[in-house]
Amino acid sequence: MEILPFNACDYRCERCLETERCAVFRMGKERDERNFALGRETEGIEAALRDVGEIFAETTDMLLEKAEEMGIDLDELDDTEQRNPFEEAKNDPLYQRAYEFMTMTRAFLERAEPLITPAAHEFYEDVIWHHTIVPAKTFRAIGSDDEPEIRFDAVNSAAVAIKSLTICIMAFDELASLYSEIALECRELSETAAGIKGSVRERFTTAS
Repeated sequence: MEILPFNACDYRCERCLETERCAVFRMGKERDERNFALGRETEGIEAALRDVGEIFAETTDMLLEKAEEMGIDLDELDDTEQRNPFEEAKNDPLYQRAYEFMTMTRAFLERAEPLITPAAHEFYEDVIWHHTIVPAKTFRAIGSDDEPEIRFDAVNSAAVAIKSLTICIMAFDELASLYSEIALECRELSETAAGIKGSVRERFTTAS
């Protein structure tokens, strides 16, 4: 692709039409190969959470490189001027809500797994994938939001978070209709996701 979709990607390559030309896809394959070589799991909730942490680290490196390109020497800033956007992002209430949503959903997935039949497998898999994308992309959006030169990264990252929240909401609603045992929890998680989605949209899709 002429414009690499790093900040607009949800990493679900099997449903994308650009994989053959996409550097993000190649990076994902390299990550899987590295995980395999290290004897680490490449699928499942634990692997997804581990990869989210690595995405956070990559985001930090990318933004620090951008600061260097812009001639910003963080070491020369005095204490009154210096700020750590990454610590600020971790402490941001919106990110904390997104992370709590991921934690709650992870616990739900473990409880719900024994109930899932082939008829609902696709919806369950949607939640497995997209609930980890929400905090990763929200973190990235917050970390990029105060820098005018890279605010496009914040807007695009927020768009992916909104997309993943939408998919989670639809999946929760389907699961609630199929399984009375988890219907209440599905509805509660759907409402939580909708609240976060509204907050992300309000914060990041206004005029840049």
